[in-house]
Amino acid sequence: MSADRIFIIDDNKMNINLINSILGKEGYEVFSTLDSTTAFKKTLEIKPDLILLDIMMPEMDGFQVCEQLKASDQTRFIPIIFLTSRNDEEGIKRAFELGAADYVTRPFNRTELLARIRTHLDLKNTHQKLIKLERQSAILAMAVTANHEINQPLTVLSGNLFLLKESLSSKALSPKEMEYMERMEKAIMKIKMILEKFRNPSSIKIQKYIEDTKMVVFDDRP
Repeated sequence: MSADRIFIIDDNKMNINLINSILGKEGYEVFSTLDSTTAFKKTLEIKPDLILLDIMMPEMDGFQVCEQLKASDQTRFIPIIFLTSRNDEEGIKRAFELGAADYVTRPFNRTELLARIRTHLDLKNTHQKLIKLERQSAILAMAVTANHEINQPLTVLSGNLFLLKESLSSKALSPKEMEYMERMEKAIMKIKMILEKFRNPSSIKIQKYIEDTKMVVFDDRP
């Protein structure tokens, strides 16, 4: 299992070194930047599991960075913990209004900081599992509908093809006509196999198809 990735955004190198040392000893994979203006771009590259964000930074402060991250579908679900020396009520209120997961003030307690990080990582993992279960539930419902709506006409098609073959069994069919029959049988079998795969949601994966369109693919590994 890969280590959780934590991204530190802070313009103070000493702060970064301290947190890096603490998190590194706990087995986290740590990334950092001193430049808040590139934080969004680096977040897309790093794909962190959690972000530790300072507030008082030049050019773009932590509130602006948080707002930018929460505005994007690619980064909005990454938990953000503000880690700052700012301890006023207005700052705390604004942080949570922007979507922060937590707010920790400096000087911080090492044990408390680690506990909060672990809590929000666990919450994120639970949320992802719930999304996966919800998706599987939706796929299962679609599979039931597909089996009901497709199986019935497919059974009629399969039965009629069988009767057609029986009625033509006494006649000499050309190789081309036999090939047509075999193609229809194979197509019917393929549709039945696809419907059967839909009954196992764990084998179903969603992947990009064209532009914003996605498609269902099946993991055929045993």
